[in-house]
Amino acid sequence: MSNISSLEEQVIKNDYCIGCGVCSHVNTDYTVEIDQYGMYKAKYSGNGTPPKDDPALAVCPFSNKAKNEDELADKLFQKAKKKNEYIGKYIANYVGYVKEGAFREKGSSGGFGKWILNELLREDKVDYVVQVISSQKEDTLFTFQIFTKEDNILSGSKSAYYPITLTDALDFIRKNEGRYVITAVPCFSKAIRNLCLQDKVINERVKYVIGIICGHLKSTAFAELLGWQLGVEPDDLGGIEFRDKIAGLQANEKGVYAITKSGQLSGIKSSKKMFGGDWGHGLFKYKACDYCDDIVGETTDVSVGDAWLEGYMDDHNGNNVLVIRNEEIDSLIKEGIAQGRLALKEVEESIVVESQWGGIKHRREGLSYRLFLKNKDNSWYPKKRVAPSNNISNQRKRVYENREIVRDASHQLFLKAKERGSWHYFVNLMMPYIKKLNYVPLYLKVVNKALRTKEKLWSSSK
Repeated sequence: MSNISSLEEQVIKNDYCIGCGVCSHVNTDYTVEIDQYGMYKAKYSGNGTPPKDDPALAVCPFSNKAKNEDELADKLFQKAKKKNEYIGKYIANYVGYVKEGAFREKGSSGGFGKWILNELLREDKVDYVVQVISSQKEDTLFTFQIFTKEDNILSGSKSAYYPITLTDALDFIRKNEGRYVITAVPCFSKAIRNLCLQDKVINERVKYVIGIICGHLKSTAFAELLGWQLGVEPDDLGGIEFRDKIAGLQANEKGVYAITKSGQLSGIKSSKKMFGGDWGHGLFKYKACDYCDDIVGETTDVSVGDAWLEGYMDDHNGNNVLVIRNEEIDSLIKEGIAQGRLALKEVEESIVVESQWGGIKHRREGLSYRLFLKNKDNSWYPKKRVAPSNNISNQRKRVYENREIVRDASHQLFLKAKERGSWHYFVNLMMPYIKKLNYVPLYLKVVNKALRTKEKLWSSSK
C-alpha cells in the first residue's frame, strides 16, 4: 500500500471518490462524469498510467497526501481559540433564525445560509457568490451558479440532496478576477482549502467558504425515487424541491414535491412518509461518505445546519445551528443581533454536538469499526483522525455492517427497478435489508437508550 502513488490507484479504484472535481483542476488528465448509479466520479483519461507523485493527491479530500481538517483549520482560523473534538475550532455557536426579509421562508431551516451570503455581498466583502441552484441543463437537476449583487440570492436552492461537482465553478473563478464566497459540504470545503495551498489564483480569490452541515451525499436515484412516489417517473423528472416547509408538522418533516419536464408540479409530501426518506437508512449514499470524519465542515468559515433540538422542532419554519470560525462573520452576526435583524441565542458547544449526534456517532464510532474491517482485509483506505477499533458492542457492529449492505444494495437494485418501470419493485427488494437494519431486540433498545443518555451527559460536561 505504501507504493501507491496516484489518485487513480488510491482513491478512484477503491471507490472513495466523492466527485468534487478538484483533481481535474490540477491534473487535466482527470475528468468527472456521472456513473451508471448517478454519482459523479473522477476518471483518469490520460495516456498510460498516472504520473508518480500525482499532483491530484495533494487536493483530493480522500487522499492521504492532502492536509487533514485539523491541519487546515489550525492554519486558517488562528483567532478561533476554542476547539471541540466533534465540531472543530470555533469562536462562538448559535441557534436561531433570520428575522428580516424572506430568508427564513425561502431558505433551509432558519435561513442563515442565504443571509450570510447576501450580507457578504451587501457589505462589499465579496464580488461573487457561488451557490447551488436548480439547473436548466438536460443532464442534471442542480449545479453551482455564480451570483452578483444584481442577482437574487434567494433563487438558489434550499438544500440539494443531489450529486454536484465543483469543476465549472473553479473554472469560472480562475478565469474571472474577483472576490468569491462559495457554499460547500465538508469534503468539498476540504478539497477547496487544499487547492488553495497549491493554486495562488484560487487562494487569492476564494475569500470565504460557507459550510453546509452534511449527513451524506446522495446519488441522482434519491431524487428519482422521491419523484417517482409523487407520480413523476425518472425519465420525466425536471426538478425537485427537497425542503419545502409544511405548516403543522415538525421542522424535520421536509416537504417534497417534484416537477415534470413540462413544468407541472406534483403534490407535496413529508419525506418522513416516503420510502427512502429516513436519512439513517443511508439509501443511495456515496461510499466515500462512510469514510469521512468531518460532520459540520471544520474547514469552513461558518457551519450552517439544522437545529434538530428539543424546544425547536415544533416550529415548522425551522431554526439553524451556527458554528462561527471567522471573526469577520462573527462580527456580521453580532451586528445583526444588535440591530434586531436576527433571532439568535449563543449556546454551548454541547448543544451543537447534540443536534448532530446521530451523524457524529456514525462517523466516529462507526468509522473506527469500518477502518478496523479494512485493516483486517489489508485494504487501502484514507487515513482518518480516528483509529481503527473493534472495541464496540456486537449489536453496533451489526448496525454498521448492515448500513453498508443497504447502501450498496440500494444503488444496484434501483437500476433493476428502473428497468422494470416500478418503484414498488425497488421497495419490495429493499425491505428485507431495511428490516434487518431496523431490527433491535427489546433489551438492546433499553440498553441503547441508557447509553445515549450517558453519552449526551458526557458530551455536555466536556
